[in-house]
Parts: sequence; structure tokens; C-alpha cells
Amino acid sequence: MRNFGKGCIARHALFAVACAALVVPAFGQAPAIFTGGTVNAADYTRTFAPGGLVAIFGSHFAASPQQPTQFPLPTSLGGVSVLITSNNGEQCPLWYVSAGQINAQLPYDVPVGQAQVQIRTAAGVSNTDVINVTAAAPKIFTQDFSGVGAGVVTNTAYKMLTAANPANPADTIVLWMNSLGAPTSGGATAGQPSPGLTPGTNPLTVSGVTATINGVSSPVTFAGLSPGSSGLYQVNVQAPFAVITGSVPVQVKLGGVTSQANITLSYQQLGFYSSILGGKAVSGQSLNGISGSTSALAFRQSDQVTWGPIGYNAWTNNTGLGSAYSATPGLALTLFNGTNIVYDNNGIETNSAGSFYNNAGGGSNTLKPGLSDFYSMSNYFPLIFSGYFKLAQATTITSIAGYFDTLGNYLLPFDPANPYVKYRMNIWSETAAILPRDTGNFTGDVFTSDTTAGTFSYSQTAVSMISSKAADAPKPINRLKYTLAAPLTLPAGEYWFSHDASVRAMPGASSTAQAITLREFSRMVSAGPDKPRTMLFSFFGRPMSFEESFTIPGAFTILPSAVTEHQ
Repeated sequence: MRNFGKGCIARHALFAVACAALVVPAFGQAPAIFTGGTVNAADYTRTFAPGGLVAIFGSHFAASPQQPTQFPLPTSLGGVSVLITSNNGEQCPLWYVSAGQINAQLPYDVPVGQAQVQIRTAAGVSNTDVINVTAAAPKIFTQDFSGVGAGVVTNTAYKMLTAANPANPADTIVLWMNSLGAPTSGGATAGQPSPGLTPGTNPLTVSGVTATINGVSSPVTFAGLSPGSSGLYQVNVQAPFAVITGSVPVQVKLGGVTSQANITLSYQQLGFYSSILGGKAVSGQSLNGISGSTSALAFRQSDQVTWGPIGYNAWTNNTGLGSAYSATPGLALTLFNGTNIVYDNNGIETNSAGSFYNNAGGGSNTLKPGLSDFYSMSNYFPLIFSGYFKLAQATTITSIAGYFDTLGNYLLPFDPANPYVKYRMNIWSETAAILPRDTGNFTGDVFTSDTTAGTFSYSQTAVSMISSKAADAPKPINRLKYTLAAPLTLPAGEYWFSHDASVRAMPGASSTAQAITLREFSRMVSAGPDKPRTMLFSFFGRPMSFEESFTIPGAFTILPSAVTEHQ
């Protein structure tokens, strides 16, 4: 029986057969607790803490299922009471009673050590079940109430995390837990709604709680009793940066005790940052985007497992791009001196790009270079593109603008505001081979935002990349701008420019073998439900929602489908 009514826990499958014949108790028979029948409500183990929620399994409890409709929780429901006989017969507040199951809350003043539990009904008193209570026994609730697998983990809107609604890096997520013990801030009363919902009241907190997600230490922003409920704990955690999508492990530690292993939550890595091509010819520039020695585009990568040998630890102009790219002078770049534009190869700021980014009613998008976006992240799957530009005279600049999009993919979006993102801009001088000067890394020899003082900002331009397919939504082009703390003068000459997003401190040595491409991931998702159903339920008094979702067979690192992506 799975009961998602107010405050109820489903009966674990372990007890389903044993209790199947006990839906209606025999009147006049004294209640009986199964051997080992008092268990932690989160994982059905015999671990307990003061104030924790318990499930008790047995026979001849209540004539029919009942649950309370308001606070405070009753200590007698359907003629059933739960007694802690070792604590002067103290009665436990009740969340649910039925013929074979009771959900109750232990009092906060239950001493650490052995405690004796009995059930009392009009027909008599049950046998005694002896349990062992510890100061803290942190447990994460799970979606199928088995104590393992997908945890009851939500976002701050109380929507359950699933593959279709995953946690993203830097999100605040809520782990719903049991038996963290008495709050260190004091004042909890079993059966009463925990404070914090009404003005002038503060939630009751538990100190010393730590958490890991995917093995990475994750900041705990709140740990304590969930306001408005009774006995239900929540631990709010900031999701770490992780390059993985799927079900990842989560654990909580308190007082040297760690929550159960094999609890997971749905996670989604940050999407890919991609740079945009320019769009108009620049006076004096003869290079274009076609692959080869006269290319105005070059790339360099440091992850041979992902990208292969071409461009590995060395700039290459063998980009693999075809004749369609003869129209592009390189990456879209605008240089400003104050409010004056002193270099522009795109027309985005002046609305002079023409149809370069617009292919409405045109031919194949793959033949339109203006609909290309070039993956560029120096420390994610480390690869960046650079674009050639030429200055006919010495030019003073106060700010630099590059342009990017977020792949336009709702499954794996790039979030410009994600706090784990560090933007980077670099300018190199040219070499004899018309390639960026090789500095041995991703840092420019003429200018780098890593060491040149300034500030990044981003905003959306008025220009979008428009597909020939009417059904495709336009992809807005975003502006990444670096405003220098002091003006910089570039002598006349030939240069290379790059901008990218760095999202971890050091590049990975190689990509994981457990990897799929974005296109493969999209195919997995397309096999899921077309119109998922949403279920609303109350979890120990806390309203939540759960939406049917597609499933992912494992946790994967998702790679770009190609070095360049097209609309």
C-alpha cells in the first residue's frame, strides 16, 4: 500500500506480504508488534534518535486507517496509542494508524540508550519492543521508501528532483531527512508544528551537519526542523560544480554518523559555452574561416581523449570547416574606446550584420556560417577557438566584446549567471605561420583577463540566430564584455582573440570514459513520456510535487556532439 495522504509513509514491500491479511483487525484481540517491528521511518533500519519518526509494524492495531487533520498531532488516534514505557509511559504523537502499521514521532526527551515501546488499544497492551536510541541517526527519505535509491530531494519550490527536473551546479536543494536528533537551538516539542513559518519565529536548527554530493563537499546553508511540520528535518545544500549528468550519490554527516549509502539525486552538469562567428568583411583582412593555412579561425585543446590528436596542446588552423566559412572573418569581436567602436567584424552593435545570422527560408543551416557556434571552454572539456583580427593603426581600447550563445538546448543549458563560471578573454600576437603565438597554454601573450584588471558583464543583444526551419525558435546572441580598469593600446598589427568560460580551477587530465554526446542524451530523453503527469502530495505535512520523468541508465559526462555546433 502506498499512501501519499497527509503525513503518511508507504508500507515497505518487506512487510506487504506479512500484513496483507491484516487489513481489518479482529476485534477484541490485543495488539502485537512484530519482532523488530519498530523501525526508522526513512529506511526501516533499527536506528533511532530523539524526536525521530518511526514506523511500527504488527497486527491488531486500528480498525481502519486514520490520520490527523491538524496540529498538534494527537497521542491517541482510532483508539491507538504508542507508549514509551521506559520513559514513564510517555505517549508518542501519531501521524498515521492502520491495522498493521503506525507512524509516530518519538518524544525529544527520550534518553539515549535503550527504550521500550508498546502499543495500547481498547483490547489491551502489546508486547514490548526494545529499541536503541542514539543522539543522532541521520537518514534521508527515499522516493520508494526502500531506504536506498532516489532520495526525497526537492528544489526550494518543493518539486522533487528527477531527470526532468535535476539539480544544477550552485542550486540550493533540500534533502528531506529523519532522526537528526534534538535541535541544538532548543525548543522543539514533539507533535507541535516546528516554528519558522510565521513572522517573528525562527526555525529550529541542528549544528554540525555536513554534506557531500557526488563525493564533493557541498555547503550546508540550513539544517534543522522543517517549519510547519513535526519531526521532519530538512538540510538545504548548495550543489557543487560537477561534470556529470544522472543519478549521483548524496550523503549527510552529523556527530560522526553518516546517512545511509546508495542514496542518489538527479544532477545535471552545466551546459556548454559557445562563441559566435563574425559577420562582415574587415578592410585589409584576407583570411577567412575555411580550414587550412589561410584560416581566420584556430583552435587548441588539451583533452586528447575527447578531441583526438588535432590541436592537442598546439594551435591548429585545420578546423575541418568547409567553403561556407569563406564568408566569416573570424570570431565576432567588437573593440570600444569609451562609447566609440574602434573595431567591428560583426555588425551586431550597429545592426549592420545583414542576413549573416538570419537564415529564414534559406537552405541548410549547416551551410550558413552565421548559424555556427563554436564550443569554447578552457577548463570544462578544455578546448577554445580563437579568431584573427588585424589593426591598420595603433588602437586604444577600454572594453572588449565577444559574443556567445547557450546552445539553445533546453536539456543542457548554459547559465551565464552561474557562480561557478569564470569568464576569460585573451589576445595573442601572430606567428610566422599565421597562428596565435604559442604560450604553452590558453593565456594570451598580448592581453589576458587573468592578469589585466577589469570587470566582466554579460547581456543579451538585439540579434538572434534564426534557423531556416520555422519551427525552430530563434537563438538569442549574448554579449560578453570586459571593461578594462585602464585603457590598453594595441600597436598596428595582426592578432588573435578568444573568449571562453572556465568552470573549474584546473583542466581535467582527460574526459571520463563514461561519456555520451549531447545528441545521444537527447535521444535518451525523447524516449521518455510525452506528457508527464504531475502528482501533488503531502509529506509529513509538507506539500510537494512529483512529475513523471524519463530515465537515464547511468550517470554520464555529456560531451558536445562536435567541436562546432549548428542551429
